[in-house]
Amino acid sequence: MAMQNGARDPLQLPQRQTNSAGSQLNLACSAPCGLLLSLLWAVPALAQPEAPSSAASALPNSREILTPPPPPTLSIPPNPADSTPAADLTLKGALTAEELVVPQSPLQVRIERREGLSLEEALEIAVAQNPAVQQARLAVERAEAGVALAQAAFAPTLSSRANYQYSEAPSPGGGPRRESHTLSASVVRVEYTAFDSGLREQNLKLAQEALRIAQLQLEQTLQTVKQAVANAYYDLQSADARVAISQAAVESSEATLRDAQARERAGLGTRFEILQAETELANNRQTLLVAQNTQQLNRRRLAELLNFPSPTDVLASDRIEPMGEWDLSLEETIIAAFAQRQELERRRRELEQAQSRLRLAQARNGPRIGLFASLDAVNDFNASRNSFDVGYSVGANFSLTWFDGGEAAAQARQAQIDGQVAVSNFVGTRNEIQRGVEEAFLTLSSSREQIDSAKVAIASAEESLRLARLRLQAGVGTQTEVINAEAALTTARGNLSNAVIAYNRALVQLKRAIGSL
Repeated sequence: MAMQNGARDPLQLPQRQTNSAGSQLNLACSAPCGLLLSLLWAVPALAQPEAPSSAASALPNSREILTPPPPPTLSIPPNPADSTPAADLTLKGALTAEELVVPQSPLQVRIERREGLSLEEALEIAVAQNPAVQQARLAVERAEAGVALAQAAFAPTLSSRANYQYSEAPSPGGGPRRESHTLSASVVRVEYTAFDSGLREQNLKLAQEALRIAQLQLEQTLQTVKQAVANAYYDLQSADARVAISQAAVESSEATLRDAQARERAGLGTRFEILQAETELANNRQTLLVAQNTQQLNRRRLAELLNFPSPTDVLASDRIEPMGEWDLSLEETIIAAFAQRQELERRRRELEQAQSRLRLAQARNGPRIGLFASLDAVNDFNASRNSFDVGYSVGANFSLTWFDGGEAAAQARQAQIDGQVAVSNFVGTRNEIQRGVEEAFLTLSSSREQIDSAKVAIASAEESLRLARLRLQAGVGTQTEVINAEAALTTARGNLSNAVIAYNRALVQLKRAIGSL
């Protein structure tokens, strides 16, 4: 009966019994049976697998993922036959569509040249070779041709014209037909527009405004390309810094792993410390691979802006350090930007263009007066010897359009709207310039303070890492302290390089704002 009670409730304490054989058996068996039944009750609960969470089920399984093989690399023959890049052909000035070719061989796009450049050298190359700058220069030349075309309308025109005519006149009564050979010519004809209600003047003014806009666009393109090259250069510097910092972090993690392994061999460390160091090393190597990939991408972007004639890998040779000072206040910088930015002057020229188009539309239906003079000659080959004769003619013509279906009025309305759009664009550009100056100035001030803060952080992080290693060697510190100190040093180094590059970017933006880049 006592054993049945124990079996029913394993946690029930044995009841006090009288000194008998049955009571002794109960005391001897109740405790082991209760412990055994408790373990049998707990084992299924411990063996039951934990239900995976929804977040864990969405993560990739590192034990099931197979790493894809790397892409193949180009196999280079011992003597490549054709290694001239197609870019050399296009930069020599193609005149036909057939000359615009692309590389046909993998060897033609293989990067075999590496060049280290300073920022100033990169800017000079971009000004000479960037496609956007070349297109802007061509636009200026085209606008100059437009001015010459408008000026040609003020000059008289000289022309010559000849006409030969053969005919057989019908003969009444069936007689023989009379053949005729006649040569007539306008030896010299002079035409000149004496008055056109201001059409030529407005066309010339439009062409001149277009030339000025093209010149302003060229200056703006130069500044924009320089800023883009500077930003790409600083992107490359930033990537170089991240690679160097990540390499230093990997080397530090490797040293930490070696220390952990040595401590375990000496019986002072644990397997957990080794795993912790291996995890930190793997994560730092992952960060290094990402930084190296970003570095290669930034090199390609900078090379694209510089437009080298052959595939070239660009290296940044400048050190990461502040590139100068800014000696204007925020308000002075804004006023200087308003005075020198090409975008504002371009908006003014666009307004002048709209006004010229308005006057041109108003004069389109006005009266026009033209003068002409001509020296003429004629000869009838079937007539007598005196059939050749010379004469002249002079005169004037007048034209006036009374009704054009509202075409001129519609063009005038379009010109008025273009003027309103130019005014609105001027206001928007002015506000954008001011905002850009303010952002660059504030970033410059903040980055300067961040540089000082990052320098202090690096000094503290280096000392903290040294002390953490000493504490670990003395047996009073932990592996976690060393890893945290390494991460803090890596962060501080990255903050310093980011602060310096942000300062240089803001400085470039301020120079761009006042047109002095």
